[in-house]
Amino acid sequence: MQNGVSTQRKKAGSAGGRQLLFFFVVCLLAMSVFIDTTFADSFRCGRKVVRTGDSPADLLRSCGEPRYKDRGYENIRVQGSQKKARVERWYYKKSSRRLEQIVVIHKGRIIAINTGQR
Repeated sequence: MQNGVSTQRKKAGSAGGRQLLFFFVVCLLAMSVFIDTTFADSFRCGRKVVRTGDSPADLLRSCGEPRYKDRGYENIRVQGSQKKARVERWYYKKSSRRLEQIVVIHKGRIIAINTGQR
């Protein structure tokens, strides 16, 4: 009988292990979704990362001068409401293989980083 009891325990233990593994995989997938959305407004310049909230001076130190700058108006969220505001856009493209990064600046802070064309 001892063999029968230990076999049942092994089967029950492996089912619990599969459930735990499934739970672990689901948690990892959920975390990866949050991580991707958290750092969506960032890009890498060499070894440095530029993020929303950084200053234009930080951007210049990390990436150097942009290949192009322009100014205009965009609908942006300011203090919880949408409004049309004057922004500056800096365009970076480090190589022909990489996508263009468009950095949107409002009142001395990076408020968005958009991906452009090749």
